[in-house]
Amino acid sequence: MQVSAARRWFSFAALSLIYVVIAAGSFSSLGVALPAMVGELHWDWKAAGLGFTLLGVATGLASPLPAALIRRLGVRGAMAVGAACMVLGFTTLATTRSVQAYLAATLALGLAFALVSTVPGAHVLTRAFRSRSTALGAYFAIGTLGGFAGPQVYILAERLGGWRAHWWAFAVLALAAGVLAVAATPGRSAKAAPEGERGAPAQASPGELMRGLQDWSVRRALATPQFYGVFGVYTTYLLINTTVHAFAVEHLIERGVSKQDAALALSVEALIGVAVSLLGGRLGERVAPKTLALVCLAATAIGVLALAWANGWVLMSLFALGVGIGYGLSFTPPTLLLLEYFGPRPNLELFSIMCLLSTVAAAGPLAGGWARDAVGGFESLFVVCAVIVAAMLGGASLLRPPRPAEAR
Repeated sequence: MQVSAARRWFSFAALSLIYVVIAAGSFSSLGVALPAMVGELHWDWKAAGLGFTLLGVATGLASPLPAALIRRLGVRGAMAVGAACMVLGFTTLATTRSVQAYLAATLALGLAFALVSTVPGAHVLTRAFRSRSTALGAYFAIGTLGGFAGPQVYILAERLGGWRAHWWAFAVLALAAGVLAVAATPGRSAKAAPEGERGAPAQASPGELMRGLQDWSVRRALATPQFYGVFGVYTTYLLINTTVHAFAVEHLIERGVSKQDAALALSVEALIGVAVSLLGGRLGERVAPKTLALVCLAATAIGVLALAWANGWVLMSLFALGVGIGYGLSFTPPTLLLLEYFGPRPNLELFSIMCLLSTVAAAGPLAGGWARDAVGGFESLFVVCAVIVAAMLGGASLLRPPRPAEAR
């Protein structure tokens, strides 16, 4: 059935809106709100970091769930479940008085992130638009603007009513965005697009993933060091990203920076990442993916090292630029390297396995919170992060395409 232009653009707008809301309300603003929550509720930073870790773990482990729910309930049903988890998570954060409620809220938001963001968005838009690449590029760019908006929404909400007002605002936004997204998406998933017309790689369902492991090419790929090198590049950046967003604001406050400036630095970092991500696809057509991966890691190492010692806008700007470039290039090089090294046949399974394994990056905030309680500051944490990235940079420079006998 032909979909009208109005319906296509309604779907695009609704899916982009809910992506912005979950991105702004979860990873990008939780770290900005945590200093006030920790202070008022008298938590330690280990507990605060554990919540950020659970947010990342839930998002990663739930990554195959959208495809499974879409096949059973349709996109609308899957989106409704995700929207309900969003409202539940934000409402629980707004009313929390215990660490247990906070941890439950972050689990709900991690599940919601998986259910309402990239997988259902790519599923709908690649079927609604003929210019799939253009539609997906615009959708990802708009969605990731949540990283810019989240800290600024918190600063405004704090002036009006504190951190609880911030989470209530996101509960209302989640409800409105969820209703629009459910109304804009089809009740049942359409037939899969032809192989050559698919957009961004989707996550495999658990059943597909297990069947894919029986494919000898997938098993051979998993036995090569190259797969784990690509996985290492992807996971290293995720480790840095989650750790930075969990603690950067508190770290900068402790070094004498105002909360408004610290939140603005995070927003600028996200905005740089969006701009670079828009260029990432075109750069991938002209620059070798390994080169892009090395640039991503080098920029991230410089940025996080600048953050470790930042106490003003000179080093904060270097942090925003370096980590922003890393953020913008974090997805494209690993995706292209998997295709270059192992070809399109096992790509769906390898991509899904890489995403699932990369959940280990969520341990960063838990370790960071423990380190803060143990040593009284975050400087050493970010120095260690820079060393980890530098070590991965050295390892990635040694990557070479696998021999055909290894990859197939």
